[in-house]
Amino acid sequence: MRLAGITALLAVGLWIGLAVSAPSLAQVKAPPDFTMDKADSSPGQVTFSHDKHRAKVAKCSTCHMKFFKMKRGQSEKVTLAAKQEGKLCGACHDGKTPMGGAVVFPVDQCDSCHKN
Repeated sequence: MRLAGITALLAVGLWIGLAVSAPSLAQVKAPPDFTMDKADSSPGQVTFSHDKHRAKVAKCSTCHMKFFKMKRGQSEKVTLAAKQEGKLCGACHDGKTPMGGAVVFPVDQCDSCHKN
């Protein structure tokens, strides 16, 4: 009887330990913000923030390996045409996709990303 109590106590302790540590183990440090190269036809620079996107998107794999490679510079070039075709940023930024409790703004809302 005493052994069963100790075993139960250890099981509860292990469960609490895993519950507390698992979320922190799953969190990957987001890369720093970066500014994309500005094309001549671009209305302004775009600075991408992983932190802002992670606040709305649950997993890195929502975008990475599906729309973007893991390493910067290895993905298709981000262009307005690609976004309008629903590629890259345009896969979610279509004015229809729900994400983080709101609908994602569309690619034609230029000043949401482009800053002078």
